[in-house]
Amino acid sequence: MKILFILLIACLVSLASAENIYKWTDAQGNVHYGDEPNQGGAKKMGKLPGLSTYAPPPIKTYGDETGEDADEVVNPEEKATSYRSVSIVKPEAGDTIRSNPGIVEVFVAIAPPLGKKDHIRVTLDGKSLPGRYSKTVIQLENVDRGEHQVNVAVYNNKGKKLKGSASHTFYLHKATAPKKTPKN
Repeated sequence: MKILFILLIACLVSLASAENIYKWTDAQGNVHYGDEPNQGGAKKMGKLPGLSTYAPPPIKTYGDETGEDADEVVNPEEKATSYRSVSIVKPEAGDTIRSNPGIVEVFVAIAPPLGKKDHIRVTLDGKSLPGRYSKTVIQLENVDRGEHQVNVAVYNNKGKKLKGSASHTFYLHKATAPKKTPKN
């Protein structure tokens, strides 16, 4: 406790001595600040000036690949995104997935990235699944064991298909344990 009191007094003394701030300019024109007037022409200041800040110029961005300025685009969300490619990265064609609960993760690659108002739909074995996905990693659940065909497509908010992927065939394997026969 005694050491804490001594430290507190030392801090108060250093704060009291730091009240006097001096400013001077050296022979090269550099401005200096200090707590002692060690240069001729040092002037006592009331308080330090504010921090120096820098605001960089705005970065010019482009609305799309045509080089159109983003400032000239009235509402970029209303602009239709034209997707160059939509593909399934995982599972790869011919992959065997081992999952007893039947969970399959589908990784989708889209160029350019998926727009805010667009979504992905998944087709499994020719049947469109009910979900609309805004992420490019989609988890399918309760997939039966066996051979499956999967493909994905990007749709806009009005339900129009914009671009689709090729179908991938994958195989889902579920481990089975032999049933034990009861002993008599």
